[in-house]
Amino acid sequence: MCFYYNEVDSIRELLNFDRVVLDPSNVTDKQISELHNAGISVYSYISVGEYDESLPDYLKEAKIAGNEGWNSSVMDVSSPLWREYILARAGELKKRHFDGLFLDTLDSFNAYTDEKEDKAHYDRQVEGLTELVNDIHSILPKLIFNRGFEIFDRIGFKPEAVAGESIFKSYNAKDNKYTDVSESDREWLSSKFDHVKSAGVEAIALDYLPDTDLDARIALAKDISQKGYTPYVSDGMLYGFGVSYTYSVPKRILGVYDGTLGEPNLSFIHSTVTTPLEYNGYVVDLVDIYNIDVNQLHKSKYAALVFYPADSGGYTENTELMSWLTSHVGYIPTLFLGVLPTNSEFLNAYGIDFLGEIDPPYSFDRKPAMSKGIIDPPFSPNDRLFSFRVNENNGFKVLASVKNPAGAKSALMFKAPWGGAAVSPYPVFSLDNNQDIWLIDPFKFLDEMLGLPKIPAADASTESGLRILTSHVDGDGFPSRSWFKGSPLVSEVLYNEVFSKIEIPHTVSVIEGETSPEGLYKEASPKLEELARKIFELPNVEVASHTYSHPFSWNIKSNMRKLVYGEFLPIPGYKEVDYDREVSGSINYINSRLCPPDKKVKVFLWSGNACPSPEAIEKVEKQGIVNVNGGNTIVLKGMDSLTNVSPVVYWTKKGVQVYAPMLNENVYTHEWTEHFDGFGRATESFDLTGHPRRLKSIAIYYHMYSGTYPSSLKALKSLYDYALSQDVTPMYLSEFAQRARTLYETGLGKNLDGSWRITSTGIRSLRVPAQFGIPISSDIPGYNNCEDGNYLILNKKHNTIRFAKERGDRVMLKSSNGIVNKWVQNGNRIEFNIQSYIPLKLELWTKNKCQMVSSSEFESRVENQVSIYQTKEKGSISGVLICN
Repeated sequence: MCFYYNEVDSIRELLNFDRVVLDPSNVTDKQISELHNAGISVYSYISVGEYDESLPDYLKEAKIAGNEGWNSSVMDVSSPLWREYILARAGELKKRHFDGLFLDTLDSFNAYTDEKEDKAHYDRQVEGLTELVNDIHSILPKLIFNRGFEIFDRIGFKPEAVAGESIFKSYNAKDNKYTDVSESDREWLSSKFDHVKSAGVEAIALDYLPDTDLDARIALAKDISQKGYTPYVSDGMLYGFGVSYTYSVPKRILGVYDGTLGEPNLSFIHSTVTTPLEYNGYVVDLVDIYNIDVNQLHKSKYAALVFYPADSGGYTENTELMSWLTSHVGYIPTLFLGVLPTNSEFLNAYGIDFLGEIDPPYSFDRKPAMSKGIIDPPFSPNDRLFSFRVNENNGFKVLASVKNPAGAKSALMFKAPWGGAAVSPYPVFSLDNNQDIWLIDPFKFLDEMLGLPKIPAADASTESGLRILTSHVDGDGFPSRSWFKGSPLVSEVLYNEVFSKIEIPHTVSVIEGETSPEGLYKEASPKLEELARKIFELPNVEVASHTYSHPFSWNIKSNMRKLVYGEFLPIPGYKEVDYDREVSGSINYINSRLCPPDKKVKVFLWSGNACPSPEAIEKVEKQGIVNVNGGNTIVLKGMDSLTNVSPVVYWTKKGVQVYAPMLNENVYTHEWTEHFDGFGRATESFDLTGHPRRLKSIAIYYHMYSGTYPSSLKALKSLYDYALSQDVTPMYLSEFAQRARTLYETGLGKNLDGSWRITSTGIRSLRVPAQFGIPISSDIPGYNNCEDGNYLILNKKHNTIRFAKERGDRVMLKSSNGIVNKWVQNGNRIEFNIQSYIPLKLELWTKNKCQMVSSSEFESRVENQVSIYQTKEKGSISGVLICN
């Protein structure tokens, strides 16, 4: 159970609870639907006895008094005016598909109506409230009361539950203080709860403690549950996430960038810091330093704060932020990158001395162990550094510093009791060739500075214990001629040599402006469309759109104007980019003219710089399909800084952009100017992003141009040969994207007994450090032990997982090269269904060979307590394993 009245910017924490009570003004209809899809009941808060805002004139005569503590109006619940208002409000909330209502302030009239002094008035309030609640029930039957004990035995139904505030700890809103509840008040509320329970109704105890002590909240929740009540312990305003039978494990990182320099997806913090944090299971919320709402910075929500602005201007101008930081030292681990605020009050609070500039030349006084094998930052005589000093006797640890010949020093990188800092040129340095590189190992650095807990990490690189393999093609050059005999179309070469011969899933796109009769090649259009239909009819090809005119820019907010020639294809009569025409128009064209009857467009592939604004992403989301491309992942031998590995996704409130796991052949061939066989080096990228950490899936991403030359085609085929020589699970790009787009919307919680609670809205893989031990859960099919941890296989929305030192006798799935759609284990019997796009192979953790019962013919063997089953068949394969 969760009560949360703050803005719902993401559902990720709410996924950890079976039921949530939300402020309807702070949640969207889309979010309600997403919660429903995860199997979560959503209740709307509604104040039955009070009006919280400025009272409109037509309701003023229904007012009894003012509640100064909460700055609200106490209402006459017997008033026809108030009754009409509340019932209309209930009807509105029903239309928004709330499952039920949480009726608050049911007993507010008690503070202003004395039963002994004016029994008639008191009785009128009770009767009016009873009638009103019965009428609310006729509109939305699922109701949870907040107290309302006066009417509990009078109403004509049983509520879902009755909540009561403060059985052990209370909160005073006027003084902003948490206090103990008196013994007499506790006994009174307990007696009411016991009466509710005797009627077969759940009793919910809402208690209040600050979020600074999670252990105290957990202990209090356990005490409440031992009394037989459902616990919920949170802050007094219910603006953070509290503790019930389960609680949310904070996995958000506030990533602060400088919004004056561009969009968040172009910020340094997104392109550098997000990837290592994302790998470790954390989610980076990108926030402009000029627009931070400090009221959102709750410890129950954020695991750390990381600042990476371009200069100190944002700190200077955002005085509210500086005030909050100064008064919250150590509240949430904090890391300052690039620059530090120079505000003296801030620096004093954080234990830092600012000594002005230090004159060059500079030399290192100490080198950090975490930069072994990575170049030291160079300094020129023109560099001017600020001098920062910290006291290592006060819990600070200097990791890198410089000094000049006069003996003046400056700490460039230091660990602090509250987190740490790394000032320019640390932690990322720009080389003369425009390459940005980490000067330190980012994983060791972030671990040292923030000390974040090791948590189960939602993972988009893996399926069924094996690395995912996808293949997708941008439609550029579909009408181009190749250098093969007879000069066939490059798209025809790929049809004959790749799509029809390499029988794994391919996602193939066209640009409407290149193939349609109204496009650039009117006379060739019939042949081009015929070839596109032929490609899309292949059973292993998925259909995608690569836009109408291939725009370079997708920033709708700054681009609603005539564009310079060359920023999109010069299609006759098309003078200005119409983003709806690019998205929905191209999709409709492909669906109506090129798709076979049983297929529709599944993926939208961004063109140009592939940096869409949230508004552009939203246009694709509204089409009900996924969007992919963007990101700049290309690591090669000699160019392997993690700055070249992009995050998995760009998450926004309006939608999610899924980055292409790897860049296409353009970068390997220097934009097709040389090394036409250069795409073969992508195997280096596959290796470096797979070891020693599995950062990315294997993705073969290219343009139609790869069918131009014999050397380029040979390079492309070599990638498929390499990929299929690995242990992989092939899938369509849309299937990968459906998983990746939910990477951030995976619930991570813990139950009061210490077990983990994982709620998946699409992710099918979870990575945990090996030191966690062996996963013990009937909810998951199994796990694979890999180089960088254990990869848990998920195929349910809700999973409770414990860990043990030994595997025990339970048979578990180790890996499969297909998608596990069904895995039901009852005793020694396992029923399964697996969708495999290549001949199926599955491995089981078991000491003894199992008997396979299936319409497919399997071969089996046992190696090192692992049973291996293989068939030459592919597709949807079902069977039963009977294991001793």
